[in-house]
Amino acid sequence: MGVERRLIVERRPGEARAILLEDEFPVELRIERDADGSLVGALFWARIVRVVPSLPGAFVDLGLDRPAFLPGDKLPGGAAPVEGAVLLVQVTKDAREDKAPEITAAPSMPGRLAVWTPARPGISVSRQIAPAERARLSGLLAELMAPDEGIVVRSHAVGARREELSADIERLRAEHAALTAMAGTAKPPQRLDLAPGPIERILAGLDAARLDEIILDDRLAFAALKSEFGDRLMLEPAGAFERHGLADVVDDALTPSLILPGGGEVVIETGLAGTLIDVNMGRASSVRGKAADAVRRLNIEAATAIARALRLRNIAGAIVIDFVTMQNRDHRREVEVALAAAAAGDPMGLEIHGWTRLGHLEATRRRSLASLADLMLAPAGVRRGKTARTVALELLASLAGTPYAPGRIEITLHPTIAAELKGPLAKALEMAALGAGRPIALKLDGTRDPEIFDIASV
Repeated sequence: MGVERRLIVERRPGEARAILLEDEFPVELRIERDADGSLVGALFWARIVRVVPSLPGAFVDLGLDRPAFLPGDKLPGGAAPVEGAVLLVQVTKDAREDKAPEITAAPSMPGRLAVWTPARPGISVSRQIAPAERARLSGLLAELMAPDEGIVVRSHAVGARREELSADIERLRAEHAALTAMAGTAKPPQRLDLAPGPIERILAGLDAARLDEIILDDRLAFAALKSEFGDRLMLEPAGAFERHGLADVVDDALTPSLILPGGGEVVIETGLAGTLIDVNMGRASSVRGKAADAVRRLNIEAATAIARALRLRNIAGAIVIDFVTMQNRDHRREVEVALAAAAAGDPMGLEIHGWTRLGHLEATRRRSLASLADLMLAPAGVRRGKTARTVALELLASLAGTPYAPGRIEITLHPTIAAELKGPLAKALEMAALGAGRPIALKLDGTRDPEIFDIASV
């Protein structure tokens, strides 16, 4: 019996959130916002503004806040980019904090059964399809495709009839012809395709054909998508996450610490250069049994939790995992196998590269959309704020080194800093008042930056 896959979609003001469940376990989170959704798949009539032979590649103006990067190998036929040239391009990777969006000049058109690639000839059938069915589909497509066209057949095309494949291809050809005609009259830079809504973008980013059920709480999206998904699409009242017991999934996926059922802890820290994951014994250190076996069991449990967390949080790039130290090589191998098994269903794939001399396990995961942290948290690498105690001590230092006019001293400050001065540093504040020879009054202002305070004589 296969895995049951359900998608729960909740529409909120300005965004849509979706949780993919496999056998009722949350495995993926998708969040798309009205104003700043993913541009992957979007088509632009664009202009090359700068060629960089050393990369090689070119920067292309899409009409966005920064140019996109076109790698040299993304031009049809390997042609060299020419500054000032206009061309039809498609976004393949969204912009990130440190990188421009990436594009290709060989766009593809996704259909229900296949992806049509007019600039990349050839027939490719998903390896998830049995060999006999692959051969049947390839034979049908050989009759339907022109020599200069290409197509990638999706896994859910199994059993498709010739008429279904032909209808899908003809629709994609017509869409491409309409875009080409539009480009002939458009003034670059200009987006040519209609921008889909956040729920449509979520569904486009998943293999929707493999979903057994899609639950929405948005009537407009339900009406627009009902004909495409039929009985698999269900409409519920607002508040889908709460109703299905998923209200805390997003917040839990943003916390750095995971507590394992066996008492151990996994801490996940993502930075600009990669992700570091630390496994701690925690309460598991009190578990009875041989120490080596206890560590092995904890690390295997952590490996499963880590694979799930990487997919749920959409963490990609370089990943270094510091498991609890194991001297036994067989135990290390068991942990590595457990990690690979838990990541087997991840569509982005987790590639495990082995153990370092320090005993860390290295891995990489392909990048698609922005990670949950990139979308919802402050950028990694920004300056960390000072603690309230640090600011309070700096304030006291300022009092000691500044002469004040006669009268009362009034300090305007954030309540968290005042709490330090009234609590642990109350004696130090009293000494500062004696040193200044005048009373000190604290004026609270919860709207100001906690690190900024004003000292004045009144």
